[in-house]
Parts: sequence; C-alpha cells; structure tokens
Amino acid sequence: MRRHAKRSGWNARMQIDWVDQVHGPTVVPAQQGVGARQGQGKASRRGGGYLHECTTPQVWEEAKIRELADMGMPAVWLGVARELGYDRFMAMWRILDAAVELRSDSDSMIEVKLRRFSSFQRYQRNRFIESLAPFLDNRQIRDRVKADLGEKLTVHHVGRLAKRRRLPTE
Repeated sequence: MRRHAKRSGWNARMQIDWVDQVHGPTVVPAQQGVGARQGQGKASRRGGGYLHECTTPQVWEEAKIRELADMGMPAVWLGVARELGYDRFMAMWRILDAAVELRSDSDSMIEVKLRRFSSFQRYQRNRFIESLAPFLDNRQIRDRVKADLGEKLTVHHVGRLAKRRRLPTE
C-alpha cells in the first residue's frame, strides 16, 4: 500500500475536518480553464497563492497527538508526546512495548517504573560535592552548592558526602 493511501478514508476526513475547524474552511472560487489558461489576464505579482493553503507542521503534529487522545491515552503521556514530538514519542513507545519485562500479567499494558527526577538531581549534586572535595573544605563546598545549585545543606551533611573522595589525612 502506498504511503498516501493510508491517509484516505474516515481518519483522513476527520483530520481535514479538524484542520478546517482550526483554520476555517478553504473556499476556492470556480475558475475557467486550467493553470495559466484561467483567463485572469496577468499573473499576480505576489506569486501563486497555493503555498499559503498548506497546513503547518504544528497542525499536523497536534492532529496526530489528538489521535492518541482519542484512543484514550492518559494526559501525562499526551504531555510527554507533546514535549518529545509525535515521532520521538512513537519511537519510545515501540521500545517500551518491545521490552517483555515491562508487560503486565495480562500482556495488555506496559508497566513503566521510573525513578523520580529529584533522584537524578540528588545524584548530580552528590557528584558535584565529591568533585570539589579534594580542593575545598566543607564550608566552602556548602557555599558553592548554595551559590551554584541553590540548595542549603549543613556542613555535616556536606562532610558525609565529601568523605568518599577525600584522601585520609595523617
């Protein structure tokens, strides 16, 4: 089946109707002749107007996202699809779907377990502290963490995190 054949049928009509709702219906006046033989006389100095009738990529992107909503995709995943873009979201979805270990017992769902983003931020903060440990004392590190990351830590907490990278003093 050719690529353009996939757009025909009910789904294509629904998408075109939706595009008309966003931009208003496109009305083309009836003209005599074809192409340059339309009998208008001179060609427009602004160029052919057909390019202004093209649907913007954002409209098509939103139409594809709307299709996910129509099938019942949860709002959080629609937000992910908007952030990543439809094609990247679909690629991620295919990867997750292929992972057998993520499938539910009924094999009808993908069960994703993902650590909280704050866990990643804490990990990065700790690596930052460890990188400063050989060169600065705990108070200086605490001040750098406050200035660079906006986090308030106690000197004792900084000391526990920095201890991993410091050489023992004799």
